[in-house]
Amino acid sequence: MRKILVLLFIFMKLIYPQEIHLRTVPLAAGNQADFYPSLSRGMGNLSIAFDDSLSDPLVNPAKTYKLRGLKLFFSPTRNTWSNEDGRAVSTSSGSAKYLGTAINSMPFGLFLKKNDFFIGGIISYQSYSSERSIPRNWLGSSNTKSDIGNNVYLFGLIGTYFPELKLSVGGSVSWSEFDAMDGVNLLYPGSYDIKQDGRSLNYKIGLVGELSKQDQMEFVIARTTFKSSHEVTYGLPYWRYEDNWISGYRIELNKDESKSWVIHTKYNYSINEELKIGGIFTVNWKEHPKIPNYALANIPRDPGISTAYNIGVGIVTSGKRTLLGFEYIYEPMTSYTWAEAGMDFALPPTFKTVENFFDFYNHIIRAGIYTHTDVSWLDYRLGIQLHFNKYNLKQNDNVLNTNRTVNENWLETTLCGGLTASISSFQILYSLQVILGNGIVGTEGRGNVLFDALAEVRVSDFLIAPYGSLVVEDIPLITQQISFVYNLK
Repeated sequence: MRKILVLLFIFMKLIYPQEIHLRTVPLAAGNQADFYPSLSRGMGNLSIAFDDSLSDPLVNPAKTYKLRGLKLFFSPTRNTWSNEDGRAVSTSSGSAKYLGTAINSMPFGLFLKKNDFFIGGIISYQSYSSERSIPRNWLGSSNTKSDIGNNVYLFGLIGTYFPELKLSVGGSVSWSEFDAMDGVNLLYPGSYDIKQDGRSLNYKIGLVGELSKQDQMEFVIARTTFKSSHEVTYGLPYWRYEDNWISGYRIELNKDESKSWVIHTKYNYSINEELKIGGIFTVNWKEHPKIPNYALANIPRDPGISTAYNIGVGIVTSGKRTLLGFEYIYEPMTSYTWAEAGMDFALPPTFKTVENFFDFYNHIIRAGIYTHTDVSWLDYRLGIQLHFNKYNLKQNDNVLNTNRTVNENWLETTLCGGLTASISSFQILYSLQVILGNGIVGTEGRGNVLFDALAEVRVSDFLIAPYGSLVVEDIPLITQQISFVYNLK
């Protein structure tokens, strides 16, 4: 159990490679868009000096030039977490006990290279199901609510290779439409119903240049837009009218929007046939036109801007039977969000009532191994990723002329492994990931019960910060995937 104070959560939306995600709370949320085949998924997510022939086209469309002929794949993926024995989460809006989530993805894809031209595409259908126990009324009875939704993902790429220049150029488009993002329901405890409606669009242009036989340079520029709305229904307390008990409900609409630019560069140098080193540098600019006021941390913060960087180095050494890889990435980030007075203050509508200044100092360490077994057609992979999250917050209240600072940190650990069976032109891959260090976020109260320590004190549209500490109930996030890959050269 770990105490934290949550003042901002920028939700981890879709897992587009190179995009850097800002998180200020270790909330349980599966990587539900991470469903494409990958060798590195079982090797601690190695990505710098390690070449992953399965997932490289998703990271940089220009790297599709390395393929030969036709590649078809089908990779059903399941993300789950369970909290059957966990405690309830309470806020001033109500309470809920989250029982668990299951996400099933069914992606189909192909990549084709003929002569110097290449194309590719992926389509995926995804079902989402999550259960929570919620109070039916203030008299104490409860029921179980199922949050169910379906998502659709589309991806396409096209490009060409210029042999005389030793240069590959590619572009890709990713589009998704969804009505169920994992983790959103955790942020509205006490709600009766949550309806999500959103879409995301990503454009990407990539270049790969072979500077010599030993070194290679990559460049990617990407643009992402994300728009989502959360229609949240809360039940009102029962009251007695004559001889009948009557209740009602209220509906709250929150919008979540962001726009992002990414510039990513990578350089790899092969010292010899057995040793390769590499480095990356990524810049990610984010705009947050709308950030929801979640019931769990109802702090005014709308809109905002963020800047994030990735600076990393990696090394891979390979022998006759074993490949070893290691990476270190430093993630400095800044985020500035604010609340505007609107029409309810005796102030100009654009006056910034609250300002939040975040400074992040995150570190990522990855290590992975790929080994050929004594069985000629069977290989195995093992890996670990340590993600150290740390941030400092300075919050200014420009109405009451006060300020405060908050320092938080936590560790997210990913343990992973996999098996690869290669038979002729077919590959069958199994991958398993277990993510530790995240969980259900609630408020700590008296005794062993999560109590309503997040009651807000309203001053017009301004909310006094919560006075109750938050706690995290650790929950393992489990991702399993089996991929069927066919290569026709």
